[in-house]
Amino acid sequence: MANHVLKTIIQNGTKSIIFHFYLESDGIQGELINYVLIDPAVDYPEKDNSKDKRLAVRQIWHSFGWFDALLSFDDLVPAPSWLLTRDAHNYTDLRYFGGIKDRYIVPKDKFSSDRTGKVLITTDGFAPEKSRGTLVLELYKHGE
Repeated sequence: MANHVLKTIIQNGTKSIIFHFYLESDGIQGELINYVLIDPAVDYPEKDNSKDKRLAVRQIWHSFGWFDALLSFDDLVPAPSWLLTRDAHNYTDLRYFGGIKDRYIVPKDKFSSDRTGKVLITTDGFAPEKSRGTLVLELYKHGE
């Protein structure tokens, strides 16, 4: 049995999308390392592909049983963005400054990029069997 990550879309509006995740370790597979939580091409395929839309994480709710996690944005080298610790407050409001998004610089030729827009998670302490957690992310969909 592999680690179990269950993703549910709670709300999908024109400007924002809210995901709920349930994570449970099988005790064999180990930590989640740069595991893709959200792939814009799959998770909201209605996006207009003629525009480069980027996700911005605006609110985070989490509850982890004895493990920490790091949210990152995908790139050739994933960009660490927010640490979710088990011993800290489990709600983070990032709306005051527009949320966090990948620190992407548009290439001069506008065509080459290793950025995919995916939101990744890496865990620490998740490996023991039955380690469990929940995560809710509100993301803002916007263009460049």
